[in-house]
Amino acid sequence: MQGQTPICYLDGEVIPFEDAKLPIYDLGVMQGATITERLRTVRHVPYLVSEHLLRMQESLRLAEFPISETLSSLSDVIHHIAETNTGFIPKESDLTIVVFVTAGQAMGDANGIIAETHPTVCVYSAPLPLQKWSRWHRDGVHLVIPERRQIPVECLDPRIKMRSRLHWMLADQAARKVDPHAMALLLNLDGHLTETSSGNLFIVRDNQLKSPPREKTLNGISQHVVVELCDRLGLKFSFEELSPSDLMNVEEAFLTSSTYCLVPVRAVNSQHCFSSTPGPVTRRLQEEWSQQIGLDFVSQCTSTDE
Repeated sequence: MQGQTPICYLDGEVIPFEDAKLPIYDLGVMQGATITERLRTVRHVPYLVSEHLLRMQESLRLAEFPISETLSSLSDVIHHIAETNTGFIPKESDLTIVVFVTAGQAMGDANGIIAETHPTVCVYSAPLPLQKWSRWHRDGVHLVIPERRQIPVECLDPRIKMRSRLHWMLADQAARKVDPHAMALLLNLDGHLTETSSGNLFIVRDNQLKSPPREKTLNGISQHVVVELCDRLGLKFSFEELSPSDLMNVEEAFLTSSTYCLVPVRAVNSQHCFSSTPGPVTRRLQEEWSQQIGLDFVSQCTSTDE
């Protein structure tokens, strides 16, 4: 691949990644009005592409963003970018692939440069931050519940996966004041647990797993994978309202994400440390998932420590 650079897709064209730019009057820049999906490759092959694009289609419908690209055409783009850009990473690594669609351009701020507005559609990739996740897989994640609350569902449908992330940035900043490596877990206005900025929460007690209600959190692709794994392994699972006290009285907890897959939780608000990280159920799910996809995603991260 000498003399070449990674590629990306922007508004119907495949171009060098370094040439991808948005105008300052794009509504994705001005208002954060952007629908997005983030997936990963597994052994350099895009993973769960159809599931991510179907969720994006639902987000676009709910946000009323019309695009001309079809799901099949975006799928082709994702696979083309993966096939090309994996040539720039080590064999043992993988990519994250991002698809995003903005609401278009602000005509009043474009100074007459454009005649009409249209959604911006982009697909790009980057190497997975395996070394960052190694700490989470090895030691577990420290969750901090800040004072900042999740956006009410009456204001923004949680089924919409979007890039208006200021409230998450502020929440994670607050968490990192407690622990530089901590992650914020937000409550809703009713005081129930929701999710983190990157993943869905699961708790384990008496071999039974629970996760906050789907109508109040993002419908996680990897969350669904774990629900299916529970069924296969004979583990009981349910979606239920969960309070902070529920989290403080469990044997295990973990997070799921489309990129890091499944990482254990080791502490909550610096107070509750689990006896083992990961716990036996968490480890069992990690092993079953790894076997299913033919990749030990835990070792893929922790091997970067060597």
